[in-house]
Amino acid sequence: MVTEDIYTELIKKINYPDLKSERLLRIFRKLANADEAHVLLELPAEPADIARKLGISEDKVRDMIRDLAGKGLIITTAKGPRMVRDVTQFHDANLASADRWVDTELLDLWKDFYEVEWFPTMGDIPADAYVQYIRVVPAWTAIERSPEIAPGELRKEENLKELVKSADSIAVVPCTCRRSMRRCDAPLRNCVVFNRGAEYAIGRGAGRQVSVDEAMAIFAESEKLGLVHTWPFFASPRLNEVCNCCSDCCGIFDAGLKFGTLDRILEKAHVRAEVDRELCNGCQDCVERCFFGAIEMQKSPPSKKLKAVVKADKCFGCGVCVLGCEVGAIRMKVRT
Repeated sequence: MVTEDIYTELIKKINYPDLKSERLLRIFRKLANADEAHVLLELPAEPADIARKLGISEDKVRDMIRDLAGKGLIITTAKGPRMVRDVTQFHDANLASADRWVDTELLDLWKDFYEVEWFPTMGDIPADAYVQYIRVVPAWTAIERSPEIAPGELRKEENLKELVKSADSIAVVPCTCRRSMRRCDAPLRNCVVFNRGAEYAIGRGAGRQVSVDEAMAIFAESEKLGLVHTWPFFASPRLNEVCNCCSDCCGIFDAGLKFGTLDRILEKAHVRAEVDRELCNGCQDCVERCFFGAIEMQKSPPSKKLKAVVKADKCFGCGVCVLGCEVGAIRMKVRT
């Protein structure tokens, strides 16, 4: 098999539709030499079996598997190492790798692939295909500031503090979107992974283990900055990751806002924001912080000032508006 055919086979193995994608080929060529590409094509298989088939030593195969896992091309599973299953997992695993594997050239390659080739396809979700696979998790500080939500009313999958406390292990890794896109100045290392995801990140040197308190501090700072918590629950029924998303770099919001597909991707939280118009001073900070266009200013007689109003059908329950209201006019309430 000639070298170029090897990389085309790698594209085929992750089920990417364009086998001649020159941008994806460049990424694979940078990350894996010909020998490593051959190893990837043999997975899943025992290192000894791969060594015999390829005519190289078992130690060399193991070294290549270790390095390929470090680069995010291989995922460790209960059944052994396997190659990443699709382009999304490839993107996320590779760009969450340790600094030694990620340079500016690689970041530029992923950014170019996203902007020119991947992003234009993200609007191709049928209007009637409500297949939400990412959950909005309410800002915990916003919940703490909302006494209207009684104990026990908050769903377990939206109780961030209890979710974090129930995890076996926790690690923080770089945000894969911000790392490559570089469109904003939000913190880079604030994507929090849990359980098997944390073990994978720590094991390959990509993540830093953190405590429950440290994780909650990361979330609190993200909330203060106006970042939205999202949980890609399609990947596992158990908590695996909570991202802190911006609207500038995040593929979910970048594409969702441009193509109007957020409601087909994101599952709304079962809480929503509500404004006390008596307390609202009309500053409009909440309007600027809302990713979803769910807050507008309206006349509120007898006051001559415009007051904020939350459009319930557009509110996803992220809670970042609560943190941006200096006069405390916004609270979260359970949807009825």
